[in-house]
Amino acid sequence: MKRPRRHTAVAIVAATAFAAFIPWSAEAAQGPSLVESVTDTLLAERGPAVAAQRGVSALARHAVVESRRSTGDWSFGAATIPGDASDHAPDASLYVAHRVAGRWQVGVLGSETFVALTRQAPNSVVSAEEKGLFQQNRAAAGAAARSVDTGLALPVNASSNVGWGGGPHANDGQGSLYSSLDFGGSGTQVRAAAAGRIYRACVDANSTQTALILIVHANGYTTGYYHLNQRSGFPADGTSVDQGYELGTAGTNTVCGGSANGAHVHFTLRSGDRNNLAFESVIGKTIGGWTFHTNGSNYDGFATHGTSKVQDGGTLYNYGRYTGSGPYAGTVNSANGANVRSNTNSAASSVMYTAPNGRALAISCKTTGSTVNNSNVWYRLTDADYVAAGLISTTATIPNC
Repeated sequence: MKRPRRHTAVAIVAATAFAAFIPWSAEAAQGPSLVESVTDTLLAERGPAVAAQRGVSALARHAVVESRRSTGDWSFGAATIPGDASDHAPDASLYVAHRVAGRWQVGVLGSETFVALTRQAPNSVVSAEEKGLFQQNRAAAGAAARSVDTGLALPVNASSNVGWGGGPHANDGQGSLYSSLDFGGSGTQVRAAAAGRIYRACVDANSTQTALILIVHANGYTTGYYHLNQRSGFPADGTSVDQGYELGTAGTNTVCGGSANGAHVHFTLRSGDRNNLAFESVIGKTIGGWTFHTNGSNYDGFATHGTSKVQDGGTLYNYGRYTGSGPYAGTVNSANGANVRSNTNSAASSVMYTAPNGRALAISCKTTGSTVNNSNVWYRLTDADYVAAGLISTTATIPNC
């Protein structure tokens, strides 16, 4: 039976529930407040597209503005257009603002103004690493939009199966720009689809819990993750994470309001240079080894991998960023499991995750590295990470990388 559609209806939220508190000062009185300035810029740049998606002529003058880091004249944080009472999800972004002569200049992620202002901002507000990433993200966005392969994995565990109950659909559940996919069920671990820096939206700035999450990637994409169960101990905004970093578990969290029909992650694809963080269609794009297609309406589509075809409501195997031959089946053969690493040097590489004994892995090729269990052979997995061959059993003939 096909799983129920996982809509992302969101109720309109009163401004008093989310508006950031900005202390009054004589300088602030010279012009609009930070919240007002960010709201106006966000609505000017994202509002028309969101209003068109929702079938209205204009949006209410309201946004969720959350300053994450600031000095007297600089502010950086999240800015979100909340959902409304219909089947509409929130539209989240980042902002940077600089106050000059009492007035705030604001840039929204994806715009040249945003990149320019982040370059000028003090490192205490926007780090040097973030400045470089935002510039890369915008510069690479055009090529990313034209490429079939996104360089992204599915937002779940590597080399595992996941149900997808919502085929390609618009972020708001209606319209023809199918930028979103729904994955998983109750308890599904949701993970970063690629390396990048993480930012939360629609959550109190001092909270350590997850909320609506954006990850900005150097390849021109920004990915969004919504409905996650709250997770404590979440790292600070701007933290660099690898592909596969655990973000939380699929749930029905509607921190920006509304409801979700069953636990899942609402996964969105966005581009960094068109219409200021515009949603990017997933149609014809390859994510996690699967290329996504539509049957002509929201939530109705299928995915293909080679000769395999899976209709929405089915199950997809996460091939990661894989684009090579194979994959070749392997199984962890170690009582303590096998550490999957970012490279083949076990003394100088991050452990992405530990695959337990008996876990099936998808292998793409072999190379050499540190000696483990008397073997210096390492397998490159389809998610572009590595595991020592001495910990893996396979009957396949694995080609060299």
